[in-house]
Amino acid sequence: MSLISTPTPPRAPALSTMWMQLRHSNLHEFVTAAGTVGFRQVELSHVVTGEMLAGFSPVPGLVRTLHHPCPNDDSVPELSSPDEAERARAVLAALRTLEWATRLEAEAVVLHLGVVASLDRRWENGLRSRWLAGLGGTPACATLAQTIRQMRAAQVEPFLTAAHRSLAELVPHAERLALRLGLENGEWVTSIPSLDELDHILADFPAPTVGAWLDTGHATILERLGGTPLTSWAERIGPRLLGLHYHDVARLRDHLIPGLGSIDFAALAPHVPPVTLPTCEVDWYFTPVELADGAAHLARAGLIAWPPV
Repeated sequence: MSLISTPTPPRAPALSTMWMQLRHSNLHEFVTAAGTVGFRQVELSHVVTGEMLAGFSPVPGLVRTLHHPCPNDDSVPELSSPDEAERARAVLAALRTLEWATRLEAEAVVLHLGVVASLDRRWENGLRSRWLAGLGGTPACATLAQTIRQMRAAQVEPFLTAAHRSLAELVPHAERLALRLGLENGEWVTSIPSLDELDHILADFPAPTVGAWLDTGHATILERLGGTPLTSWAERIGPRLLGLHYHDVARLRDHLIPGLGSIDFAALAPHVPPVTLPTCEVDWYFTPVELADGAAHLARAGLIAWPPV
C-alpha cells in the first residue's frame, strides 16, 4: 500500500443569486442558467423573496448555502442592535433563514453579525473618497483611517455584545437542525466582526456549528483602506474557515469576476483548506462567458474545482 497521501482536491463552487438580479424572475430560471455555465450548486441570498421560495422545489444537493436574510421580504434589523426589540426581530428573521435552509437541505447559513451603527458612515465615506482621489498614501488619509478605527473601538461594545447574544440564541437551533453558521466579514470598518473580534467569537462557540466565512472582496477593500490583509484573515482563521465568497476588486469596486480586478488569488490559495465551501458572488451584469472565465481563473489559482464533474 502506498504511504504517499493524495491531496484533497478543492470543492466545486456554488453560484450566488446575486447574479440573477435583472436576469431571472424565478429561481428555476436562475438554476437552469447557472447549470448551463457549469455551476451544479447555488447559494440563495438576500435578493430571494418568500414568493420566489414558495414555488421552488430543488433536487437534493442543489442549494448549498443560504445567505441571511433569505427570504428577504421586509427590512431586517441588525443582529448587533442594542435595542432589544429590534434584536429580537433580527433573531426571528435569522431563524426563518435557518428553517428554510433545512427545508432546502442546505449545508450552511452565512450571517453578517452587524455593524457599529452609532459611527456615522460619512467618516468612512470620506476615507474612501480620499483613497479614490489618489490620496491613500498621504499622512492625512492615514490619520483619518486611524481616527475612524479609534472611534469604532470606543463605540463597539454594546453592538458586539448584542451580536454575541444573538449568535448564542441561534447556535442551539443550528445544532438541532444540523446546520453550520458562517460568520462573514463585512466591507466597512464599522462591520462586526473585525479579525480580532472573530477570534474571540470563534473561541466562544463550537466547531463545527460555527465557523468563519471569508469574503475576498470585503477584506480587500478594507485592506486598501489600511485594514487587515486578505491573506491574514485566511491565515488566522485557518481550520475554522467554513467557506468563502469569491469576487474580485478594482480600486474599491467589488463583486467583479475573478481575474478582472487585482486580487492575487494564487497567494490566497495556500491558506484555504480544500474542504471549505466556495461561492462565486459576482454582480448581475457579467455574461455567462465571463462567469465561466472567472471560475477558470479561480481553478488555475488552486481554489476551486472547475469545471465540476
